[in-house]
Amino acid sequence: MLFLILNIVATAALPLLFKTFEQRRIPLFQTIVFNYCTAAICGFIFLPEKHDVISGTFITQGWLPIAIILGMSFIVIFNLTSITTVRFGVSTAGVASKLGLVFPVLLAFIYYHEKFNWLQLVGILLAFVAVVLSSLRDKLNIESSKTSKLFFLPYIVFVGYGCCDCVTQFANKRYLMHTGTEEFVLFIFISASITGLAVLAARLLLGKTQLYPKSIIAGIIMGVPNYLSLVFLLKALATLNWGSSVIFPVSNLGAVAFSTAGGLMIFNEKLSKVNILGLVFAAIAITFITLSNYK
Repeated sequence: MLFLILNIVATAALPLLFKTFEQRRIPLFQTIVFNYCTAAICGFIFLPEKHDVISGTFITQGWLPIAIILGMSFIVIFNLTSITTVRFGVSTAGVASKLGLVFPVLLAFIYYHEKFNWLQLVGILLAFVAVVLSSLRDKLNIESSKTSKLFFLPYIVFVGYGCCDCVTQFANKRYLMHTGTEEFVLFIFISASITGLAVLAARLLLGKTQLYPKSIIAGIIMGVPNYLSLVFLLKALATLNWGSSVIFPVSNLGAVAFSTAGGLMIFNEKLSKVNILGLVFAAIAITFITLSNYK
């Protein structure tokens, strides 16, 4: 339970940091790149056993290709999410990313045959409603969204986050139930770092951007909770017997609740009646899902 709570707190910190950096006009792409570099460094520093990494024996691990693919996917989807936020608004980007939890939940029921009861089912249904209501903050320009050439972006973000969660879920069940979590996370962030640095280097060489030192500082600040959020999620999946169909919704809903509370206290954001209703649904959903484990 502790790992799940820590995952929620670390995950909720990320949008709050993004909002802070946006207000300070810090270039977000470079921040994302250096965030992954920092996360990779953290992954190596906190690695319990460094011998496999230093000696190169990690190459034989079955999870390595999965970690590389996930790392490349993370930085691409993270950047697509930022573009979606700019083009379509915070609401669309938030709904698209958070509703990705439907993929691992359905996979848990259909493929992994995880058991569920009516409390869990009602809780998950309420979870989907809660995520939508909690995310609806901006008035969207529907017509411009429909006519935009980038109309498909929210759908890519939705599917992208869902697929990444499913792949993480698969890696956990196939390779990481007892060992290898820290190494797996390390190589996800190494892969994301290399991908991001390659793109940034190309943009610098082509003269399309310049290096901003403040992005490096912002990336370091964001990289620590980003690293911890993934580590704690995998730890929660490995140690809790709730099943991934429960852990993913609770993690997503908890992050929505914490980030919303942070927005209220730090940025004095105002909640509409719909947002408040969404938080109520979130509280009820988490209660139902948690109680389902004691039924």
